[in-house]
Amino acid sequence: MRNKVDWLVKLGEVEWSRFTYARAESDPLRLLGSVRRGAQLGALAITADERYVQVVGDFVSPLPNGEISRALARARKLQPYEPYVRPRPAAGTAPAPVVTVKRRRVFVAV
Repeated sequence: MRNKVDWLVKLGEVEWSRFTYARAESDPLRLLGSVRRGAQLGALAITADERYVQVVGDFVSPLPNGEISRALARARKLQPYEPYVRPRPAAGTAPAPVVTVKRRRVFVAV
């Protein structure tokens, strides 16, 4: 009997941003989320020719398409993909920093 560990896929920007940086529009990789199997983990991306890859920083390694597509289908059932948009503070609404200046005691020897 073979002990098989399935791939675990989680979707969204929060997941892939732990492993790599955002790509430009012209980049052939489209980041989907994160992928994990045992100790192997990283960002999940799909290339222009519909191949799944794991991305860690700039290192890209291929993944088995069949297994990843099944894991992706399971993830979409459990967690429908909604792009996460980080809230950005409005300009000028941040409070001014508080600066406290402590006077030093100066001891004079008599």
